[in-house]
Amino acid sequence: MQNSLAQQSTPASIQKGIGNIFSNSDENELLEPEQAFKSKLTAKAPETLVVDLVPAKGYYIYKDKIRFALSDTKGVLIRKVMLPKGEIKMDATFGKMEVYRYPIQAIITLDRMATTKTVTVVTSYQGCHEKTGVCYPPVVTSASVALPGS
Repeated sequence: MQNSLAQQSTPASIQKGIGNIFSNSDENELLEPEQAFKSKLTAKAPETLVVDLVPAKGYYIYKDKIRFALSDTKGVLIRKVMLPKGEIKMDATFGKMEVYRYPIQAIITLDRMATTKTVTVVTSYQGCHEKTGVCYPPVVTSASVALPGS
């Protein structure tokens, strides 16, 4: 609900500027973390998981802030995580950093017992909005996936 007094006393140019702050089309608008950074877990093989990490347009994820852990999973360990090469960015806060501005796939190799049927992966990552320089606190997601038979 708009305040009619504010509407009447605010010049049109200022109203337009204020409207742009809240407009979805404004490239300076910050998205909610779950919209700015998305992740999806899939099982590709009995010992191979893939996590798709997708920063929204105008956002990036720090490579060295990406972490994976297993939760409530017996008989399974993460053996190796492979991440693609990122782009080098001079970051105002952290200095020279490797970042991802485009979707990437993290390949997780597991050591597992054949009796383990599902795993829960906790994924943690941190990123920023390119234009404003605003960085988000670490995003933590958890997802479970059924493992194909070995």
